[in-house]
Amino acid sequence: MNSFVDTHCHLDTYEEQTQESFESLWAKMEIKPEAMIQVACDPNEFEYAKIMSEKYDFIYAAYGIHPQYVDSYRPEHEELLKSYLDHPKAVACGEFGLDYHYGAESKEAQCLLFEKELKIGLQKRKPLVLHLREAEKDSLSILRNAPIQNHPIHVHCFTGTPAFAEALLNLSSNIYIGFTGIISFKNAENVREAAKIVPLERLLLETDAPYLAPVPFRGKAAHSGMIPLIAEHLAQVKNIAKEELLSLCRKNTRQCYHI
Repeated sequence: MNSFVDTHCHLDTYEEQTQESFESLWAKMEIKPEAMIQVACDPNEFEYAKIMSEKYDFIYAAYGIHPQYVDSYRPEHEELLKSYLDHPKAVACGEFGLDYHYGAESKEAQCLLFEKELKIGLQKRKPLVLHLREAEKDSLSILRNAPIQNHPIHVHCFTGTPAFAEALLNLSSNIYIGFTGIISFKNAENVREAAKIVPLERLLLETDAPYLAPVPFRGKAAHSGMIPLIAEHLAQVKNIAKEELLSLCRKNTRQCYHI
């Protein structure tokens, strides 16, 4: 099997939800990734990501503040984020963005935080990992007004419409769109339709572990060893062989994250 990378996982949350250590998970994982990106999206998670990236050669880190933490955001978090992004194994700024599914009452504050983090990520010249959920209009407005020309952006865990995917791909940056186990869900036809229009050179594979395990493991804790199964479902949508999709997504990961 071709090598693969889990471009987005939350190992600390996996450990909390399953009461299983990463060491135990890694030992029992039948198919192992070449690399993993541990995403810290709460300032309280930054140190865990740093420690894991220093302990394991194959773990990299991304740092950002998820929109769900907008109410607890403090000005000092900005300098904290900048300091962690300077770490040698920090490969991206994120995840951050907009989530109106759970945070419709905080739209204005979310937009302000989104703009701040965009500025930080661009200043640090890091790829951006964006969480954009049920906020298509505001997401596009902010991105169109930002200096993102030719900048690598990973739109994480895509759940939007084909029209939203097309609008993102038409931006002037190097947009990559990530697909998770949702691609296998029976009620996710919109995600499969969106995946059909995403060029092969713009696809990324991710688990968002421990969330969103693909069928037939839906409802269980996802882990990075499930990437080949996600690839299998995505390859069916794109009508290509799984091995070819894995190879293309590995190349895309190098282009986006330089790992």
